[in-house]
Amino acid sequence: VKKPGFFKYVIISSLIVIAVGSYPLLKYFTVNQINSIVFGYIISLVNAIIGYQLNTMAFSKPTKSFMVLVFGGMGIRLIIVLLFLVILLQFTGLDSLSLVGSVFFFYTLFISIEIYFLHKMQSQVKKHNLDTADADHTK
Repeated sequence: VKKPGFFKYVIISSLIVIAVGSYPLLKYFTVNQINSIVFGYIISLVNAIIGYQLNTMAFSKPTKSFMVLVFGGMGIRLIIVLLFLVILLQFTGLDSLSLVGSVFFFYTLFISIEIYFLHKMQSQVKKHNLDTADADHTK
């Protein structure tokens, strides 16, 4: 099964957000708020990369294991993201609204891309299975 361009979509969406958001950020936000947004972006990006790796690994598993890896992984990753948020808010001087808003925005963006690619990969697997089944029937 050919892997779709998940990382390409993440990079393109990140560049679009940077292009659209850089002027307002530099004009109206403090350095601390910008740093908070960057930390939120990094947390969400790492979460998305781990999620993609888990989802890719899950496709080679039986249905029950697939569900556990995808949905269990999503839940565990969300808990870890929340723990990172709590740690950063407690032990750094980062702006809480900018950090939480950034994590929420990028988490939503990246999880949307992740779901899109899960669906795309599932469609490719189904097509591959149908093609294989058709080839077996013609023998």
